[in-house]
Amino acid sequence: MSVTESKAKTTKKSSSKAKAKQNVVAETLLTLLESTPVELVPYSRLADSELNTRIVPHTEKEVRELADSIKGVGILQNLIVMALPDGQLAVVGGGGRKKATGLLVAEGLVSADQPFVPVKIVPAEMAVAASWIENNHRKGMHPAEQIIGFRTMAAEGKTPAQIGDLLGFGAHHVQRMLKLSRLAPAIIDAVAKDELTAEHCHVLALEDDHERQLQVLELAKARSYSGKPQVNDIRNIITASEVSISNSPRFAFVGADVFEEGQIRRDLFSGENDGYVDSVLLDTHVMNKLEKIAQEIQAREGWSWCLHRLNAISEWGRDSNDYTLQQPPAQELTPEEQARMEEWNAALEATDNHDDEYEIQQQIDDLETEVEIRSWTPEQKAQSGIVVSYEQGDFRVQRGVLKQEPEPEEAENTPQEGEETAAASGEPRGITYTRAPDPADDISLPLLTKMSSERTLAVQAALLQDTPKAVALLAWKLCQNVLGTYCSPTSALKASISYSHSSLTSNAPSGSEGTAYLALEAEKERISALLPKGWEKDFTTFFTLSGETLMSILGLCTACALDGVQTRECGHTSRSTLDPLETALGFHMRDWWQPTKANFFDHLKKPQIIEFLTDAGFTGAASDAEKMKKGDAAELAEERMKGNRWVPVWLKAPEAKTETATTEEDIQETADTNPTPDAA
Repeated sequence: MSVTESKAKTTKKSSSKAKAKQNVVAETLLTLLESTPVELVPYSRLADSELNTRIVPHTEKEVRELADSIKGVGILQNLIVMALPDGQLAVVGGGGRKKATGLLVAEGLVSADQPFVPVKIVPAEMAVAASWIENNHRKGMHPAEQIIGFRTMAAEGKTPAQIGDLLGFGAHHVQRMLKLSRLAPAIIDAVAKDELTAEHCHVLALEDDHERQLQVLELAKARSYSGKPQVNDIRNIITASEVSISNSPRFAFVGADVFEEGQIRRDLFSGENDGYVDSVLLDTHVMNKLEKIAQEIQAREGWSWCLHRLNAISEWGRDSNDYTLQQPPAQELTPEEQARMEEWNAALEATDNHDDEYEIQQQIDDLETEVEIRSWTPEQKAQSGIVVSYEQGDFRVQRGVLKQEPEPEEAENTPQEGEETAAASGEPRGITYTRAPDPADDISLPLLTKMSSERTLAVQAALLQDTPKAVALLAWKLCQNVLGTYCSPTSALKASISYSHSSLTSNAPSGSEGTAYLALEAEKERISALLPKGWEKDFTTFFTLSGETLMSILGLCTACALDGVQTRECGHTSRSTLDPLETALGFHMRDWWQPTKANFFDHLKKPQIIEFLTDAGFTGAASDAEKMKKGDAAELAEERMKGNRWVPVWLKAPEAKTETATTEEDIQETADTNPTPDAA
C-alpha cells in the first residue's frame, strides 16, 4: 500500500510598499485638488451625495463644536463638491462642515443664500477619488467607508488595480473590500456603527446569501453571553456541515479538481489550499474514487469481484458473517528481488533522514505488493475478490477476500457419489444472512445519511401536528418500562428523551432553513413563552400548567426524540424505523421537502438520475438526460420534478396494507430495533 506524500504549506508575504504607495498617490491627488480654485457658494446650493466616502456619521457633539468654530473664525477648509445638472452642488468631501453650517442657518446666524461656503468643484469622474483623499488626509477612513468607496468606484467601471493605483492600495486589498461590499446592507451599517469589525465581515463573507448572513449573525449573538457575536461562532455556524480542506486527508485524497465551481467555500484570507467543503459531498467523492480504484485493480489483476467501502473488512463482528479474509500465499522473491530488498533494508537502517527513509520504505512496500499480487493463482482469483477502503489519506487493498456462501438446504447437504463435502475438501464455508434487495443499497452512504436526516426532520414536524398520536407514542414507550418485561425503576422517574437537531441539520440538505426544522423551532419558541419562570429548577411549576399546554409539551418532546437516520454495514442498509409511523400519520415527504439539483440530484450518479426520471414517468426527459452531462441532467430533473409528488422508493414507507387496523404498537414496532437480515 502506498503512502500519500504531504508537503508543508508555504505562506504568502505581504507587501511592505503599500503604505508608501498610498502616500505617493495621495500626495499626487492632493496636488491636483490644490490647483483647483476655491469658490464661495451659498448653503442653499449644497446637497448631500452618496459619493461621499465618509459614511460614519458625526456625533451631535462634533457637529456642535464645528458649528461654534465656524461661527467664530469661518470655514477654514473648503468642501469638495460636484456640479449636478440642476445647478446644485453635491458634497463629496466635507459633510461635517455642511451639517455644521446647516445648524448655523437653522439658528438664523447665517443666511442660506449668502455666498459663505468655500468649495472646490471637481468633475464627476474624479469625485469619489477626491472625496477619498480629502477625507483620508484629515482622518483615516473607516473600513465601512472603504467598502462603500471601493464599491462606488467599481460601479463606475474601474478595475481593482485601477482603484488601487488611484487611491494607493494593493489590488488584492481592493478585491477583498469589494467582496465585503456584497454583504447585507444591515451588516455594513453595523460596521459603520462599530458594532461589528472587519474580522466579523471577513467570516460572514463565507456566506453569499444576505438573508442567511443575517440569520447567522443572530445565531452567533444568541450564543454569546454578552450578546456580541464571536468570530469563531460565526465561522462554526456557517461551516457546521463542512470540513476545512487545509488539514483534511480526505480532501487531499480526492483533490480539488473533482469539485465544481462554488462547491469549495473560501473566505477572504483563503489561499489556494484553504477553504471548506460539504462533509457529505466530500465523502461521496471519496467513495467514487475508491470505486474507480477498485474497478481498475480488479480488471488489471483479474479478480472475480471488487468492493469499495470507507472501512476495511474486519475479521470480527458482522464482517465475519459475510466475508473470509484469506492469508496471502507464500511469497517468493527472485534472487534479484532478494538482493534489492536486502540493499534497501540496509539503507533503511543506516539513514536518519526522514525523506530518504520515506522513499526507501515506499520502494520496499511497492515490491512486497508486487510479489503478493503474483503469488495469487488464477484459480484463487476466480473464487475471490478485492476490497478497497480508505485509510489515513490513502487507499488500502485487501486481496483474496471470500464471500460467505449461503448454508445449503438439508437435502442438499448430502454429498452425491463422487463428491466430497466442503469440510472434507478444506474449502472455507460459512453462514450468510440474506434478504430481499433493498433499493437503498444502491444509494451512496453519504446521500443516504443526508436524506434520512432530512426525512427524520420532516416526520418530526409532521408528528408535531398530531399531538394525540405524539402523546400516545410517548405513553407507549413509558408503558414498555412499567407494564412490559423491563426492570422497574428503583428511584425517581427514569424516562428520558434525547434529540440531535444539531447533527440532523448538519446532514440534512435543507439544514436549519428547511420547512420542517423551522416548524419545530417555531413550536419551541411558542412553548418557551408559556413556561413559568424558574421551571428548570422546580418541577412543581408544571403542576400549574393546563392540560392543553402539557399535551403540547409532550407532543414537542416526543416529536424531537424521533431518530430515523439510516446506516449501512457490510453493504446492507438498515431499515428505516420511520416507516410504520409515516403510515400512521399519512405522511408524505414532499409536504416538507422538494428535490433540487443542489440538495439531491447533484449527489446521484447520472444513471440514477435517468432511472428516477423514468420512475416518475418522464421517459422523454430521461432520454434527453442520457445525452447530457451530469450537471445538466440534474438541472433537468429538478425542473421536471417541481410539479409532482414523486419520492424515491427508499425514501418513503411501503404502501399501507388494506383492511389492517393500526395500533399504537404498530406505530412504534421498530422504534427501538434495527432488525438484522433474516437467516437463510
